[in-house]
Amino acid sequence: MTAVGTPGGTRCTGRTIVCVALALVTITAACSSSSQPNDQSAGSSATTQPAQAAPLPGLTAIRGPDARVVDDKGRQVLLRGVNLNVLGDYFQANAKYPTVIPATDADWAEMAADGFNVVRLLVSWSALEPTKGAFDAAYVARIHEAVDAAKAHGIYVVLDMHQDAYGKFVASPPGTTCPAQAKPGIGWDGAPEWATITGGADTCAAAGIRELAPAVMKAFENFYADTDGIQTELTKTWASLAGAFATDPVIAGYDLFNEPNWGSDPDSSGARLGAFTQKTIAAIRSAEQAAGGTSHIAFFEPVVIWPKKGTSPPASTITDQNVVFAPHNYNDSIQGGTIAEGFAAAASSAAGYGTTFWIGEYGWFGNPAEDALKVAEYASQEDRYKVGGTWWQWKQACGDPHSVGARDAEPPAELVHLHHTACPGDVDQGPVTEFVQVLSRAYPRYAPGQLLKFFSDPATGDFTITGTATSADGGSKLDVWIPDGGRGKPTPSGCGLGPIDIQTVDGGYRATAEVQGPTYTMLATATATGTTPTC
Repeated sequence: MTAVGTPGGTRCTGRTIVCVALALVTITAACSSSSQPNDQSAGSSATTQPAQAAPLPGLTAIRGPDARVVDDKGRQVLLRGVNLNVLGDYFQANAKYPTVIPATDADWAEMAADGFNVVRLLVSWSALEPTKGAFDAAYVARIHEAVDAAKAHGIYVVLDMHQDAYGKFVASPPGTTCPAQAKPGIGWDGAPEWATITGGADTCAAAGIRELAPAVMKAFENFYADTDGIQTELTKTWASLAGAFATDPVIAGYDLFNEPNWGSDPDSSGARLGAFTQKTIAAIRSAEQAAGGTSHIAFFEPVVIWPKKGTSPPASTITDQNVVFAPHNYNDSIQGGTIAEGFAAAASSAAGYGTTFWIGEYGWFGNPAEDALKVAEYASQEDRYKVGGTWWQWKQACGDPHSVGARDAEPPAELVHLHHTACPGDVDQGPVTEFVQVLSRAYPRYAPGQLLKFFSDPATGDFTITGTATSADGGSKLDVWIPDGGRGKPTPSGCGLGPIDIQTVDGGYRATAEVQGPTYTMLATATATGTTPTC
């Protein structure tokens, strides 16, 4: 990935959130019964089954002290998966290289075999509404195709209105000469040309940091001011998109605006973003109702430099009940701070809204062997907080602006995301095993009632899941994904559960059991599988 320098000499790699931040600095309970797993003769399937044969249940968010995401049976759901940018409308900085790698059925099958139950699917405003007021039906059809592919493999979709540095149309013209310590900006992705109002502001990026280009900040300033109605048009576009998917339970929800810039004033940026968020959620709800659909989760983000003061939407603007706070956590990756601090900040902000949180992006992009311990720490924190998130990203093209970094520049020989990609040619060299082992660890896909405690060790396969269920949840199934990991068929044990059924699926197993409550536990240990747990 392309490195860019900060005024203090710090090198920032890949995505720019860390560089922006640096630049701103310089300027339990008892269980009642025990259960053992059924073997194949007792009802488990002897053959590999689809990762999710039955239709996916619809999801909603619950606000309040026990905030969480639940399905239509009230079971808690952890959405864990990966970002997919195959529909991103990116600036092509080097004409020799495509900017995205198309997804095949094999990609979707591999995601399911990794145990993923969600994809954050990037979509671009510039492709949805290339002409003001005209909603592009052909692009929406492509989104439907991707959603249908996810559905076929038992994977939820979060539709993400993605942008980086506002859009493709803030690029410096070829031949631009910039002042000292600034670099010509390339375009990225996001807004259409008609909605990119820069007033002729300088396109050069201070210290090479895309978010600091005056043209980027001016474009955002005009967006927040709704100059020429451009913000209103994005709200209308969201309403049209929500109407198109209103009746589809595979849509987990809508990520309203990826990593928005602060415009001219960081201190007021959260309030202005909050006004857009409130208006857009209301438009989405009206569109869903008009289409005869149901409410989908609205995932709302803070400004890209969060948790700086003033960069989160005020709580007064988040009035809808079906919402989830969705920050990104690149701590100890491409920005400073510890992973634990990133989770603590997310939890604190979410509590202020009375919501749960979901990490829309996280990842490491250097040496997988060196980063493996950090990924494991991230997983431990994710389990501790009983939340989900999506890794950035599945595959990255050699011509992606993040890969090229400058006009007509060459990409590095290798790109590290969840797959290794060799350049040129977008040659897939397979998954990054050090990362996939952690991301594919055991977790509860559906947990009746509420999770109380959750631990999963990707190295040994050990896990412990403890929850509590009300009488209304009685009889609901606990559904746990368990990777094969070369360990063979698992033999988890439990209490507060009926018989545990183990079904073989691609990449691993699904362990299900009826919850008899009021508290329940399922666990597996490498040294004592099949024993009755002490609950």
